[in-house]
Amino acid sequence: MNILKSDIELGDYTPNVGTMFLNNRDAYAMAPAFAQRTDDEYEYWSWEQLTDDIISLSIYLLNSGLDPKNEKLNRVSFIAGNDYQRLVCEMAVMSCGLVCVPIFAKYPNALMEKLITFSDISMLISDNPEKILSLNEDCLPKRLVFLSTPEFDDILNQKTTADTKAEIEQHFRSVPSSALAMIMYTSGTSGFPKGVQLHHSNIMSQQKALQIMWKPEPGMRFLCYLPWHHSFGGLFERFLALHSGGCLAIDDSFGKDIDRLLENFAEIRPHMYFSVPVIYQAIVGKVLTSEKAEKSFFHDELKFVFTAAAPLPLSTSDIFRQHNIPVVESWGLTETSPCCTLTRFSMDRIPGIVGFPIPGVEMRLGEDNELLVRGENVMSGYFKNKPATTKAFSEGGWFHTGDIGEISQDGVKIISRKERMFKLSNGEKLFPSNIEENVCRRCKFVKYAYVFGSGQKNPFMLVFPNSELMAASVRNQQDDPGCEFPGSCASLSSCLSGCVDEINTYQLTGFERIGKALVIQRELSLEENELTPSFKLIPRRIEEKYQPYIKAMQEENYDDLPHDAFVIDLE
Repeated sequence: MNILKSDIELGDYTPNVGTMFLNNRDAYAMAPAFAQRTDDEYEYWSWEQLTDDIISLSIYLLNSGLDPKNEKLNRVSFIAGNDYQRLVCEMAVMSCGLVCVPIFAKYPNALMEKLITFSDISMLISDNPEKILSLNEDCLPKRLVFLSTPEFDDILNQKTTADTKAEIEQHFRSVPSSALAMIMYTSGTSGFPKGVQLHHSNIMSQQKALQIMWKPEPGMRFLCYLPWHHSFGGLFERFLALHSGGCLAIDDSFGKDIDRLLENFAEIRPHMYFSVPVIYQAIVGKVLTSEKAEKSFFHDELKFVFTAAAPLPLSTSDIFRQHNIPVVESWGLTETSPCCTLTRFSMDRIPGIVGFPIPGVEMRLGEDNELLVRGENVMSGYFKNKPATTKAFSEGGWFHTGDIGEISQDGVKIISRKERMFKLSNGEKLFPSNIEENVCRRCKFVKYAYVFGSGQKNPFMLVFPNSELMAASVRNQQDDPGCEFPGSCASLSSCLSGCVDEINTYQLTGFERIGKALVIQRELSLEENELTPSFKLIPRRIEEKYQPYIKAMQEENYDDLPHDAFVIDLE
């Protein structure tokens, strides 16, 4: 059994979330810890103010009848956007030994009600009273706290005696590293979300590993829009900023308004930036057509950008290379807190390669080349789901990630999600992710490609264009001179014919070659449940919503296709 692991030992790490805040308060005091826009101007909170507010909130929580030692009274759910008040509440929950249960605020009511009921929470904290009060009251706990209200302000402004403050600080330091800190729900791409149980040791060991690998300096600035109910934003980015003594600034563009994002970027000037490929593609679309946007993003203090959730197309990362900004990639899951591997600070990216294990993480290949992981970053199991927990672990504590991969001298390569594998009519197994990535890498005007076709002779593909780049009125000199600017989806479908034929001929084996393909002029969205909160496609939803297009391809009848579909002619 070949085990891949870092040559660097993890060593000791901060035992819990509360101790992290107390240590940073003592070390950085009046340095900025957090920033967000208030009346359109960025307001800053120091480490001392943030920690004092966390202490005040913790006193309120413990005086409200919540009990860290009672599993029926220790879970607090959050349905809210990213802001200072939510940060204080979540960190107070974890610091005093209670369990934080974030839930995606844009889930439909029915799913939200199921998750609240399933979580068996004792308190719910939200910034949207109208949304919460529209839910079935039977699912709601007795204790409701609404942010940005006079009542909440009173909680933060309560007077605390020195003795009480000292008692709470001692309580923070006494929370065991093995204590449960969060139940974070998976994105739910393949069914009802599973509740991942993460302990203080999972979160803090991860941060120690990142400290070893990246050596972040106190005072570094971060600009954050990634949602905190998801592991990429809520675990990786947020805790990196907090653990390193940096300043976490909220981006109120929410990753949707790219002009606003770049405006915030120009003001905060982050030292490192975390995002997903779909947003980087939109940013590059602006950079290629606006000198102001280019200067705002590629400022002289930007050290590197980080991408995860899906591969970043090489055509996009080439822009970062031209500005001498490394693109760092990672791989992991919510169940692994979330990072398992990191690529090096290099200008050269190898498609599909996600780097080597971070300190404290071991990896090996299992049956069907499934990647197995072991380490202090791995969850203890799924909340109230013993069958799924049992299935997820094998002898020796190895966690089954569900990702098919390879291990080479260049690092770990991700092939596909195991669950997305399907069989063609000849019985051959096909992993669609590899094909989708080939298409997205080949053409920067493709935002998403979705490959399917169980039981077919060859796979089919739906293509969703990059509307930001398609809308660009001029070509930029940094564009690939060999790539025509399509200008419309009809033109894109025409020029993709040649690109897909090249991929079929030179990159894919016979049965993998794409048989039929359509360009669909639509934007996929979180609101329509087509994308997960980390902007991954939800396969079952795509096949359900675009069934008329799929049926037309299966029956080879394109006469009744909607007007927003364009056929890609393939040889």
